[in-house]
Amino acid sequence: MSEYLMELKNISKSFGENQVLFDVNFDLRPGEIHAIIGENGAGKSTLMNIVDGLLSPNGGEIYVQGELASIHNTFDAQRYGIGFVHQEIALCQDVSVAQNIFMSEINAKKKMNINYQEMEKRAAEILTTIVGDAIDPRDTVSNLPISSQQVVEIAKALSMQCKILILDEPTAALAEREVEALYTIMQNLSARGIGCIYISHRMSEIFEQCHRVSVLRDGHMVSVYDVKGVTVQQLVNDMAGREVNAIYPEKAEKITYSDENVLLEVNDLTDAAGVFENIDFKLYKGEMLGFSGLIGSGRSEIMQGVVGLRKLRSGTVKFHNKNMIGKTPREVFSEGLAYMSEDRKHCGLFLDMDIKNNVSAMYLDHFTNRGMIDARDEAKKADGMAKELNIKCMNISQLVGDLSGGNQQKALIAKILVGKPEIVIFDEPTRGIDVAAKTEIHRLLRKLIGEGLGVIVISSELNEVVGMCDRAIILHEGKIVGEASGQEINSTHIMNYASGAYQLTQN
Repeated sequence: MSEYLMELKNISKSFGENQVLFDVNFDLRPGEIHAIIGENGAGKSTLMNIVDGLLSPNGGEIYVQGELASIHNTFDAQRYGIGFVHQEIALCQDVSVAQNIFMSEINAKKKMNINYQEMEKRAAEILTTIVGDAIDPRDTVSNLPISSQQVVEIAKALSMQCKILILDEPTAALAEREVEALYTIMQNLSARGIGCIYISHRMSEIFEQCHRVSVLRDGHMVSVYDVKGVTVQQLVNDMAGREVNAIYPEKAEKITYSDENVLLEVNDLTDAAGVFENIDFKLYKGEMLGFSGLIGSGRSEIMQGVVGLRKLRSGTVKFHNKNMIGKTPREVFSEGLAYMSEDRKHCGLFLDMDIKNNVSAMYLDHFTNRGMIDARDEAKKADGMAKELNIKCMNISQLVGDLSGGNQQKALIAKILVGKPEIVIFDEPTRGIDVAAKTEIHRLLRKLIGEGLGVIVISSELNEVVGMCDRAIILHEGKIVGEASGQEINSTHIMNYASGAYQLTQN
């Protein structure tokens, strides 16, 4: 009997003449949580799609519990006890939890008569081992929060006698409490001998939850470490293939907090739908202002209100000695106050258009001459932004949807910056991208501040707020409950306020 649940030996993969995996070796032990990290485009998704039968390798072998496995599709993977929980939820939203858990079984039997009571009973037994009675197997999936839908995905894998569970960015859309619940589930599965392959860009998760970590770079497996014996810096260097001096750049040495130095002033901002109320803050020249709070605290909604994307009940937004309230988002952006959405795929970019067209899309009037788009100027500006932001692409005619996540994010930033705004609100500027790309964006933001741009950052990553921001405003349930600067910008102080714990200590 092999000591490994799974071994990948010399896995190679090419798409035409483009080779993306080179003799990759990897192994997973029973009960182990083994992280795979790497820059966007390193080959992580391709490797996992081969394991799950979605892609066929051009070379190499997969062994499951010591036996050579023949995996040609997802059904083969399931027979070998491999389950894959994708970053994007892949459940049928209009049917019950139980029906989703046993969807493959229902499809395989092809029977008209289904014993739903028996199915619900079996689903409850599986769910109980994960979350007790927190999820009713009779509930319609669309009524569940994302965190519970993720549990259903895990239960679906376990229903097929899963021994190996692949989790792809499982915490990307979860609130802090939901993340902690997922960690508990993972540790329980580990205790039962189930091996987990964990893909994440969040270093804190890897060091808190995983036993080993493997680093992919440009399709090569370059290193494998016991988590207890490696540093964040070493992992970052391995991913980048070079020495990366610091994950976060130096903060501002001195900021003048005076009325003469105010770039933006917001007073008594209150949402018409009741999501936030009485929001007051100022942004000063030379500072990076962070907004921190748990999911649901109103971070994004406040900034959408600032730029005219939400209806307000009251408030003022002073910019250029003008009140922006009542202006359309287009008018606000034209004034020089821009907002970059956290959702690059649905609200930020046109994935089926090329880089050039995306970069110019928000400021078409800047590229128009006598009613016609100046294609030469458009291409020149897009090419300049691509080089300035180090967007890795074949050329500016490449479709944005074909870029890696980190390069899509840079394309979105280029789309915002090409109009030369004076203030940019960056909502989750590094979500879903690798550490090396994050480091590039962190340095870019600090460089932009040095050039006079006003920067507000909304981030759900506490380490990013602590490492990047000169001052942080802390939100809880739609209200500003605290502010931190200097030594007070630390995880303990921010979480104490963001979680509402400060109220308990005061009462």
